[in-house]
Amino acid sequence: MPSKSRKQQQFFYAVKGAKNNPNAPANLRKVANSMSEKDIDDFTKGVVEFKTKKAILSVLKELQEPMYLNENDTGENTIEAIANTFHVKEDWATYIKPYVGQPFSPKELEALGNFKEKQPTTTARTEIWYNTTDSFGISHTTVIRKMKDSGQFSFTSFQKQERPTPDEDKTKEDDAGMNAGGPEDLDIGGPPQSPEGDAPPGSAVPPTGPTPEQDAEKEKEEAKDDIIVTKSILFKDEIKGAAILIEFLKKLDL
Repeated sequence: MPSKSRKQQQFFYAVKGAKNNPNAPANLRKVANSMSEKDIDDFTKGVVEFKTKKAILSVLKELQEPMYLNENDTGENTIEAIANTFHVKEDWATYIKPYVGQPFSPKELEALGNFKEKQPTTTARTEIWYNTTDSFGISHTTVIRKMKDSGQFSFTSFQKQERPTPDEDKTKEDDAGMNAGGPEDLDIGGPPQSPEGDAPPGSAVPPTGPTPEQDAEKEKEEAKDDIIVTKSILFKDEIKGAAILIEFLKKLDL
């Protein structure tokens, strides 16, 4: 019976290479040591006896999660790469500065190159940048860093969204139209009329509207950036990290 997928078949080619290689990854050597060379060759050719396959799959069961061999009926990966997402309103540069990224591994960078949907604007040793604009004119600046997390690693995405600046000239024109004078705006002379309910002359008039302090606080809050933070699930080795990075990028709104 053949391997379930091309991905599994490629995996057994890696197992074959690890058979007599003491420097091969531990998970590959574990599988290689549990199989004969003939059995490994059968899997690489996609033809195995049911009894042999059953014995091999019992070993693969332990490695199924870290190697991400699970696939659905269409052969697509089913990794749920995102752990959580939350929103903050802070100054972009100040907020992301303390998050010191770890170097991406060669396999993770190779996986990045295989993600054809969007190409990064910048790829550095410890961070990946994307700059995109959607059909509504909203620009997205996304930086992805590999973080140490609980003795393992995770990928963290920081995304800043900026809406297009309104046309100031059109805004002024609209404002002028709204404030255009009418008959009720004409000064027809005569003594000033006190609207009903006004305070009597000489009395203190209570302030209306926000205070200067409130205006300043509002301006400070509006000046902050809208930032969406997305974290991936944890991983230890670069093989798992490469698989997670691809799925992580697919889930982001780049």
